Amino acid sequence: MKHITKIKDAITFFENERVISNNNILSDGNGLFPKKYIPSYFVKKIDEIVRKEGDEGLRRISSYIDRNNLVDFEIPKNEIIKSIESLNKDEEKAIKNSIERVTDYQKKLLNNTWMNEDQTIGEKVVPMESSLAYVPSGTAPLISTAIMTIVPAKVAGVKNIYVTTPADKNSKVSEKILAASYLSGADRIFKIGGAQAISAFTYGTELIPKVDIICGPGNLWVTAAKKHVYGDVGIDGLYGPTETLVIIDENSDPDYAASDLIAQAEHDVSAMPILISNSETAINNVMKSIKKQVINLERSSIINQSLKNRGVTIFLSTLDEIATITNYIAPEHLCIATKNPEKIYNKITNAGAIFMGEWSAEVMADYIAGPSHVMPTSGTAKFSSSLSVRNFLKYIPVLNFKESTFSKLSLDAELIANMENLSGHANAAKIRIEKSNG
Repeated sequence: MKHITKIKDAITFFENERVISNNNILSDGNGLFPKKYIPSYFVKKIDEIVRKEGDEGLRRISSYIDRNNLVDFEIPKNEIIKSIESLNKDEEKAIKNSIERVTDYQKKLLNNTWMNEDQTIGEKVVPMESSLAYVPSGTAPLISTAIMTIVPAKVAGVKNIYVTTPADKNSKVSEKILAASYLSGADRIFKIGGAQAISAFTYGTELIPKVDIICGPGNLWVTAAKKHVYGDVGIDGLYGPTETLVIIDENSDPDYAASDLIAQAEHDVSAMPILISNSETAINNVMKSIKKQVINLERSSIINQSLKNRGVTIFLSTLDEIATITNYIAPEHLCIATKNPEKIYNKITNAGAIFMGEWSAEVMADYIAGPSHVMPTSGTAKFSSSLSVRNFLKYIPVLNFKESTFSKLSLDAELIANMENLSGHANAAKIRIEKSNG
């Protein structure tokens, strides 16, 4: 891990490290295209095929990229029900406990339709009609992502909740993802992934329904596809590699801090583990613990590569400096594992989620604490929030003026319209005033 001891050097590091260009990544879709393209152009070409060829185009794309042979995309209800049997009693109980806690948390975030006291102005809160939860699979079938993307939509009142997850070379999907999706409240589940899935659910095909919003994390191709279709469909956000920032002091347990950094590093070689402290000794102790813990873990090669590629430790002497750089970084996960975490917490304004104290382990939020683990990355916590019921609700202003209210406000409206040289607007107020006054 890179070691930094000055705040200006830390700012420079993140300015450079956060700008990850994908233009050096090329793909021909395993032979789908005659030449290789950068992600933004690749997803554009995928989108063109889906919109032109529909389901046949989806099958052709998947046969090249995923090497499978899809006939139907939707998973039959009996297969979904059967997937519950793949869970043992403890697994099913754990999933249901997670669903219950996420449901309870999301219910507390709900806003209701309201009108002011004289019933003249207010807001109508309504859920979207349909949503898609994109659930990654592969080496890590993310059943937790199914829970964290479906339950908020369910609590919001979305009528049609769809799930899609990539199929393997045998055209199969994870039974545990199916089970978690069904238990979370999914209405229909599909087995198609990648950029082609994003296009299909954006525009719809004969077999794939069109949705109002697409949510969930994915690889760089899925993220590029979400960016490409945004505007034709709603999206929750554009997610980069996961990141965790752990703040410690001389009182912190180095093994706990090390385990939290390792947990994020094992996601991907591009994950960003960040450690900040006002104690060089504390930093050194965590680094020693990381070396010991990694040896026995299955994904040790990914962890070590992540730590080497994008890991960083930062020594700063004051809490003000630590808070300043933390707010600048705006991390996805912020773990404050100091003796008095509230001293730093009170200074924090930018973070996807905050974990106070050593027992508020970030892994709990990944699976069972309550908040959705789909959170803003790459500094976007400066202007966005974690996935929640709010993403699936529309807030519609409502005016219900009576003549008395209009008369009280109309002269100011007319005046502002005239200041803007918009005489048509001014006339819409003036004509009512004149008629009202006879």
